[in-house]
Amino acid sequence: MIKKPLVYKYFDDTANILLAEYNRSKMQNASNNIGKNREYFCANFLLRVLPPKLYIKSGEIWDSKNNKTGQLDIVILRDDAPSLEIGSDNTYLAEGVFGVIEIKSNLSKTKLIEAGNTLSKVAKLSILSGAAISMGKPLERPLRIIFAYEGASWDKIVNEIEKNNWEEIFDLICILNKGVMIKKGRILKWDDKKDFIFINSKAASLGYLYLYLVSYGNSFLGQSINLSPYFEPFDRWDD
Repeated sequence: MIKKPLVYKYFDDTANILLAEYNRSKMQNASNNIGKNREYFCANFLLRVLPPKLYIKSGEIWDSKNNKTGQLDIVILRDDAPSLEIGSDNTYLAEGVFGVIEIKSNLSKTKLIEAGNTLSKVAKLSILSGAAISMGKPLERPLRIIFAYEGASWDKIVNEIEKNNWEEIFDLICILNKGVMIKKGRILKWDDKKDFIFINSKAASLGYLYLYLVSYGNSFLGQSINLSPYFEPFDRWDD
């Protein structure tokens, strides 16, 4: 019998709980309730596993080059992240953003295109990296992740990614009832030319999400934030 990783059962049990909650939520007819529920279930898991100084919000991200992402499902921030208060969902300055997760109930071709277009805007953000004072795996831009409860086959997903030249857009695609798609060159590396590998396991869909958030989160929290570019030129503040 092949020995499973130490934390396999924890993530497998947690995936089963999230899937049960998601399936129960389908009894509601209102589409806005379904959307809120799917985000709530994912956010509740994240709140339990993220490092204490990281928290989650929804809203949009701006950078100092005037790039704007539009509304995002989940924005993961450090607790001292700079933000601009605008209504119920704030705007966050890019240097304080650790990661972005787009959440889909069913990752169909249409929903993958929606997520790809959204995360492409995140990929265009210009971020001034601050000095780092901590050890860990460095990532000088926000993680870009899709989290879905069910979805199309991996072949269909990869075909759509290749058709749109999105090979560098996604770090992880987690499909709760299927497994996880992992981009080459982040935490995991391999020798062949394949851009992605696939692990078909409910536990892996949450386990690798956890691994990425914690591994990169520790180094991100040690970076300083430089907001000077947002205020330049300093001599143009007169009315």
